[in-house]
Amino acid sequence: MKTLTVVIPCLNEEKTVSVCIEKCKKSFEKLNIDGEVLIADNGSVDNTVSIAESLGARVVHCAEKGYGNALRCGFKNADSEYVLMGDADDTYDFLEIPLLWNKLTPDIDMVTGSRIRGSIEKGAMPWKNRYIGTPALTFVLNFLYGTKLSDSQCGMRLMRKSCLDKIEFKTTGMEFASELWVEFVKHNFKIAEVPISLHKDLKGRKPHLRPWRDGFRHLKYLIKAKFVG
Repeated sequence: MKTLTVVIPCLNEEKTVSVCIEKCKKSFEKLNIDGEVLIADNGSVDNTVSIAESLGARVVHCAEKGYGNALRCGFKNADSEYVLMGDADDTYDFLEIPLLWNKLTPDIDMVTGSRIRGSIEKGAMPWKNRYIGTPALTFVLNFLYGTKLSDSQCGMRLMRKSCLDKIEFKTTGMEFASELWVEFVKHNFKIAEVPISLHKDLKGRKPHLRPWRDGFRHLKYLIKAKFVG
């Protein structure tokens, strides 16, 4: 069993996937740990898969579409003590893996990044996400579930695989990021937060996130999970 698997969900990310993989490798070397990069491919039709495989990443093919489905597939196929999730667009800096790793203690089950407490490159986050969506969803999560997070929407998180194995996930889309919080709270898993940086998308890249639609899906899930179950 390896020490750390970095799960990267991918859908047509040939322009940036190589940079992400190389940064992960550098972090493994810096930490002197046995790590692997697992690409959870969600139906790419470009060169994402061939590039990833040429760089030594392990690729699993996730037939069911959706961000949540890709991550669930990646988590299931990870064979490490710890799992880190992060996007393939190079907006999260995988050279910062040590920031999360060094925050781990025996009683911490998840270390999540915080872009709000860290740094956000100019143009990296649309104003409606920075000043409306993220603060609102973070407030709702903290209010309903008693968490004390500053950035509930951060997509870079380091978790114990044994904790993930105890959860029966249900969501399939972007709201999966909120389901992770809810399930960790329900299972009384301990969460810590560290500042990280967020960088701009590659010029010309079309983002997968749809802020208003996905934001309402998060909100609906948080309320339904609390009051309906």
